[in-house]
Amino acid sequence: MRPVLLAGGLGLMWFVLVQDGGESGDAPTWGIAIILAARLVADFVGGWIVVSILRLFFTIGRIGLAHVRGQRRQEIP
Repeated sequence: MRPVLLAGGLGLMWFVLVQDGGESGDAPTWGIAIILAARLVADFVGGWIVVSILRLFFTIGRIGLAHVRGQRRQEIP
């Protein structure tokens, strides 16, 4: 649950800080709402990808650290 919340938070921050409004004067209100919703979903997916990549790097690092510690224990009599 926490990675999903983190991805949602990152996506929302990206949406608020980086995205422009994209509001056009001649577009209908429902069209603007659909565009903003699609951008928010895309930012959530981007946040999910970032969180997944970071979790993968941390997991690989933990596996590597466990491997190094296991090798050191085998060398010490």
